[in-house]
Amino acid sequence: MGLDSKHIAQCLDEVERELFRIADHADCQRFHKESQLSALLLLLLRASSLVRSMLLSLQFKDLLDGFHLIARGFEETWNLAHDLRLRTHAGRAARWLAGQNDSWSARLGDIVSFAIGRGHREPTLQRDYGLLSELAHPTRSAAQNSVTLCGVRMGIDGAEAEITGELENCENRVTAVLYRLLWLILDEDPSFIAIPAERNNIPLCIQFVTEYKHVDPAT
Repeated sequence: MGLDSKHIAQCLDEVERELFRIADHADCQRFHKESQLSALLLLLLRASSLVRSMLLSLQFKDLLDGFHLIARGFEETWNLAHDLRLRTHAGRAARWLAGQNDSWSARLGDIVSFAIGRGHREPTLQRDYGLLSELAHPTRSAAQNSVTLCGVRMGIDGAEAEITGELENCENRVTAVLYRLLWLILDEDPSFIAIPAERNNIPLCIQFVTEYKHVDPAT
């Protein structure tokens, strides 16, 4: 089954409306209060916006070259949102809100430790980020991807076949990052600060999370 772009877009619409509703919480005051919740909601909304951009980039093959750039932006945003949702990282959230140097860089080691604690055997977070970074920078691999896309536009034999597998990988990534975004909003691990989401307001999102096929524990 191919990527259900309409359903994913509907999930994003639903979750963004809910995040804005939560932003009216006294601890956020529609982003006017410099709180850990405010920092988290800002990052979650950015992550949702980036998922939408990833989705749209797949509708046109000519935009596929930019997919990995957006995907790397999502990874950085999701990592930091996970980092700043930890109760013990309130000070890090305050530094990020203040725009201090390097405050946007997540502590990947802390996230990996969290994942192992939740039952993941071998978290691939750091490896996946490295692979995306390779394709987001002017490396040989990234340049070869661009050459292949140019070949598709020029009608060169074999070029179309080369991108078919990559397109499928990108589609799978979109569903995976949507799951990770929703999981980070809905999970109630005691080491996280609370996100007062009303599940009745996001039925499509709840259905998506429930039906998502996991490789490792649902974390």
